[in-house]
Amino acid sequence: MAQTTDDILKAIESDNLQVTSLMLSSLIEDHILGEGQRIKNLWKRYRLKDVPIYSHKVANYTKVNEKIAHDFYRDVVDTKTGYMGNEVSTSLNRESYKVDKILNEPEYLKDRLFLREWQNRTYSEDINSESVRDAGATGIGYRLLYIPQKEKVDSKPNAKIMNLHPWEVIYIYDQSLDEAVVALRYWDIESKDTSGKIEKVWIIEWYDKKYVTYYISEGDTNFHIDLTKGINGIDVHLFNGVPIIPFQNNGLETAEPEKVLDEIDAYDLITSATVSEIEQLRLAYMYIRSAGLMVDDRYMKQLEQTGIFALEEGGEVGFINKELAIEGVQIILDEIRKNIYEFSKSIDMSKEFGGEMRIIGWQVALLNMENSSVITERKFKKALRQQYILLTDYWREYQSIDINPYTIEFTFTRNFPRDIQAEAETLNLLLGAVSTETAYSQMSFIDDPETEIKKKQFEDNPFLDDAETAGGIRLGDDENIQKKALNGAQVTALKDIVRAVSAGELTQEAAIDLIVVAFPDIGEEIARKMITSAGSIQIDGN
Repeated sequence: MAQTTDDILKAIESDNLQVTSLMLSSLIEDHILGEGQRIKNLWKRYRLKDVPIYSHKVANYTKVNEKIAHDFYRDVVDTKTGYMGNEVSTSLNRESYKVDKILNEPEYLKDRLFLREWQNRTYSEDINSESVRDAGATGIGYRLLYIPQKEKVDSKPNAKIMNLHPWEVIYIYDQSLDEAVVALRYWDIESKDTSGKIEKVWIIEWYDKKYVTYYISEGDTNFHIDLTKGINGIDVHLFNGVPIIPFQNNGLETAEPEKVLDEIDAYDLITSATVSEIEQLRLAYMYIRSAGLMVDDRYMKQLEQTGIFALEEGGEVGFINKELAIEGVQIILDEIRKNIYEFSKSIDMSKEFGGEMRIIGWQVALLNMENSSVITERKFKKALRQQYILLTDYWREYQSIDINPYTIEFTFTRNFPRDIQAEAETLNLLLGAVSTETAYSQMSFIDDPETEIKKKQFEDNPFLDDAETAGGIRLGDDENIQKKALNGAQVTALKDIVRAVSAGELTQEAAIDLIVVAFPDIGEEIARKMITSAGSIQIDGN
């Protein structure tokens, strides 16, 4: 029964439990027969269950019928998970904690420590990695934010997260705003009735922007409120929004290997049929000529005992060979295998990339998977942002922790093969041809070129007060630094000014003003440091 969002909301808010039950039954039935079934079947393919080759039958049941399933589906999903979901980390943006370019370090450290402790306590990185796997295998994953019942009585209950089976979630959007209105989580368990008969019991958790309502059915699809949970079957989930968040693999919510299921099935069938032919010994058939009608059980027993074929004159024993086009079969299998990895945007790890271009070969081969990973990363950052918007609202209200969710950064570290030696050689060449920032930005091991430039220049000149600016000279601009370098005559002139202060011929303030006017690039701050120390500096007359 087709239902609009308005129909669903009216039914759930109805005082008529029969209307609500009918709506819930209709939603679950449509989902089980439609999108839910599709997602669950894809998960079974990932688990190598209910694969079509397992139900393959041959016309003659006496013949060998091998059923060999190749786990391409899981290989594609796990390769992507290991490539982009192996390390999904969360951090705070330091720049957002600066006021007038000064870092509010106590506040930054407090928030960072709280965020890190929460991530460790909830195993956030592991759950994020599993979300990449779920979305890769079925096209979408779902995550629930919740407060454990036993902690709701505490003054500062801890929020937790868990991934849900995607085939057990129905997500309902506002038709005009594309915003989540409600989410339904359902699953079934087996229970024994009073007579000992096993029956299926359906359990539903219905989440809106404020409450979670619990429903249960007793062996049928007639639902009623589960009064054993919450207060009269209703509980406050304490989040300012629907606490179930979708993690999409892409905009179409499809799995990469989903589009190559036919190719995988064809590979299984060809391999199974070929192995069956070989195992059946059907590559050659024996023939016996001029044995008359004597080939019976007695004849065969005699043959086993003596090893001699009793034939009439002109008789003959031989074999009819069956030519099996192994080369042709191998060509077909190779082409199917190539298409499986190419169309699913993955990489065949059994392929060799040898020679001097080994790393480059891997990087080129990974472009397809990188393009797919970039799309998934964008979708996941959107979902994680929604998660932390709900969490930070909760932390602010119940734990007095005020973190701006838009200062939280998400990093998906690629498990990418690197040739550091080649990149270092390239960097040396680029530094003489392009700007430092451009050269650094080409290096895979430098995440933030601007920060790296500042760190390098601060290491070269540790006496700078600020890693960004020094005496009016902007760091990170090699050309400006070279222009502002002092020549021999200018250094001698500075020595004379410092010597004059030491000898009492110039006051400190006059010397500072003179340096600033004569050498504007030095800046007043550095000039003052030089002159203040003049009394303790012994300058050789040479």
